[in-house]
Amino acid sequence: MQKLNSHPLYCYLDAAEITLLKSVALSQSYQAEETIIQTGNRSRDIICVEKGCVSIRIEDGDGKMLEVARIDEGNLIGEMNFVIPTRRTANVIALSEVQADIFPFHALCKLLKAEPVLAYKVFAALNLQLRDKFIGMLK
Repeated sequence: MQKLNSHPLYCYLDAAEITLLKSVALSQSYQAEETIIQTGNRSRDIICVEKGCVSIRIEDGDGKMLEVARIDEGNLIGEMNFVIPTRRTANVIALSEVQADIFPFHALCKLLKAEPVLAYKVFAALNLQLRDKFIGMLK
């Protein structure tokens, strides 16, 4: 499958498919130091950071918060939890003003069920994003 653009969720989609996928997205703004995702949350939404930077933080054994990664604009958050249902495993905190597109789990599932070709392309994009994050952890 050939990538059509660099967006992590739309990379295999044509213009009409992007418009269709965006129809379920919610745009959200966050201020610096605002919590976007909290550890233990059950949300399975996918979040695309369109502008800004976020910190991924986990709690160590002493209760101290440790930054384990930073995610810049043009990347996804929550794609693993979309595929594998579990509670959120880290806090995601805005480091600057962040503009994000949120793809609510139920709305996205309904759309993907109705549009199997779109589902194929979205899951291919999620797979690519997960692969890239995994490879990044090995470096």
